[in-house]
Amino acid sequence: MNNQALKTKSEETATRIYFNRCFSSTHKIIQRFLADNNSQKYELYISHVSPNIYLEEIADYFEVEPAIDGKDYADYCLDFCQKHNINIFIPRYNVSTLIKFKDLFENLGVKVMFVGNSETYQLLDNKLKTYEALKNKDILGIPKSFSVRNYPDFQMAEDQISKNGKTCLKPISGIGGDGFKLIIDTMSEEDELYKTTSSTIVKDRIVRILKNSNNLKPFMVMEYLEGDEYSIDCLANRGELIIAIPRRKLDLYRQNIEYREDLIELAQKLAKEFSLSYLFNIQIKYHRGKAYLIEINTRMSAGIHKSCFTGVNLLDLGIKLLMGKKVTTPENIRWGIQIRTTENYEVVNL
Repeated sequence: MNNQALKTKSEETATRIYFNRCFSSTHKIIQRFLADNNSQKYELYISHVSPNIYLEEIADYFEVEPAIDGKDYADYCLDFCQKHNINIFIPRYNVSTLIKFKDLFENLGVKVMFVGNSETYQLLDNKLKTYEALKNKDILGIPKSFSVRNYPDFQMAEDQISKNGKTCLKPISGIGGDGFKLIIDTMSEEDELYKTTSSTIVKDRIVRILKNSNNLKPFMVMEYLEGDEYSIDCLANRGELIIAIPRRKLDLYRQNIEYREDLIELAQKLAKEFSLSYLFNIQIKYHRGKAYLIEINTRMSAGIHKSCFTGVNLLDLGIKLLMGKKVTTPENIRWGIQIRTTENYEVVNL
């Protein structure tokens, strides 16, 4: 396929859907969306900062983006939508800036899957601000967390948290597990040499960095939560939850899709608290028997295709909702599914 040329479609005008810098795994949910619909009625447009064989294969049109950010990137997306007569835009990257240009997208006739307003994005894209907003809401546990940018900050946070357990660090704003490190006291020289991508970091190393750096970008020091972790794929409409599918992460390769009434109730409360719409994802982790919030992702998750094994195509429902169609909670959802990820596909045990 020539990725710079649009594939031939039927004579019938197709709905044009645009994904920007989506996850590499997004091609799996797109494939399921097309399989559940008449693919001739849709044209898929994807832009990404680098070539990607999986995304290029699924797209009717693919292009490599320029390395820009902020308003320049928003202008790029507006120009892309206008040039290709896009009908629906499902953004993943730079959304907290794109939302500021909502009116311009609407003027082009583009329906954009924004989960909330600009203030919602500014709040939820910052974990510390999210925690502060929920601290006294009695919805779920909020991990003890501190913003750190120098050694005194770190020493105070470490002293406060380590009294009752382990400590970790992570970016205040980030994607998935990027930047997560469990803080440990010691590490062998061999491990330090060979485990450069390890999810642990020695405390003395952090101290050296902080003492030798000026104007360091703030990061978060947080209590480490040791229990089960759940990723909850959600669809809502103006704060009213339509469906939530909890996936328990067993390890890097295995997940269980479970019916958990308590987690579905938490998802409803969070959707209402922030008046969320369309597709979003909630990360929960248990600690000493209590559910704690890790983060609320203002986008569909990288693993949302796994939730389709329940028989529910969340992307399909989200697009229908965005197009103004009535969407209700699906019936006959399949629960109790174990998914094992191999190199190229998922093995499902019902």
